[in-house]
Amino acid sequence: MTAVPDDPSAPAVTAPSHPGARPGPPGEAEVVHDWTALTLPSNPQAASRFRRHTRDAARRWSLLPDSGETLEVCVSELVTNAIVHGVGRDVLLVLYYTGDSVLTEVFGQALDRPAIPRQARADWAEGGRGLFIVETLAKDWGSEHTGHGLLRVWASIAVGGHGSAD
Repeated sequence: MTAVPDDPSAPAVTAPSHPGARPGPPGEAEVVHDWTALTLPSNPQAASRFRRHTRDAARRWSLLPDSGETLEVCVSELVTNAIVHGVGRDVLLVLYYTGDSVLTEVFGQALDRPAIPRQARADWAEGGRGLFIVETLAKDWGSEHTGHGLLRVWASIAVGGHGSAD
């Protein structure tokens, strides 16, 4: 397990603004106030540890409870997809806190880009709704192959701050 929290006393950084730049959706610059990362082996037990890491970050950033829950649901869906549909041994989660949003990035080995299955929008569907949920909750989301079979799936989640940090 690897966790890499940013030094809270470090100055904020501005991400470059060009297609494929991180952090942020392609072509969008964001000021990052804090960030955290976690790499875990790609197995079903990892999903709960990614969720716990996300809850801890939401508390540290004093996000409102609803914002923290929305962030946790999106992270859960993205890392679960990476675990279930990925072909690699590890999954990397990176969260960038910008003050009014959290950019979530999940990296894993994949052969194909993720897509929302047609049946995910149907009331009778029993599965395949993960990316539909992310699409519904996120300001924006997308994916890109970064090379050597590595897939980056990102979601920008609007958040409110100054919640209870219990």
